[in-house]
Amino acid sequence: MVKFQRRIVKKRYKRNKEYTYNRYLLEFPSKLNVKIEPHISKNFDNVYVTFTENSEQESVNISLTRKNPKKANA
Repeated sequence: MVKFQRRIVKKRYKRNKEYTYNRYLLEFPSKLNVKIEPHISKNFDNVYVTFTENSEQESVNISLTRKNPKKANA
């Protein structure tokens, strides 16, 4: 089971103005560690989220994309 978590972050600025925003986390089951571990150190540029729903199931597709770094010619 994959679970979404939301955390509300509060920042306080000068003159006691407070700014709040949401941070979202996504927890994956440990059986997926082998698939996720090779990508841990990569920084992804774009996030695409799509939703589909019918009478039997609901799907959320999250795509993380980045440009491949240029490889040096050897």
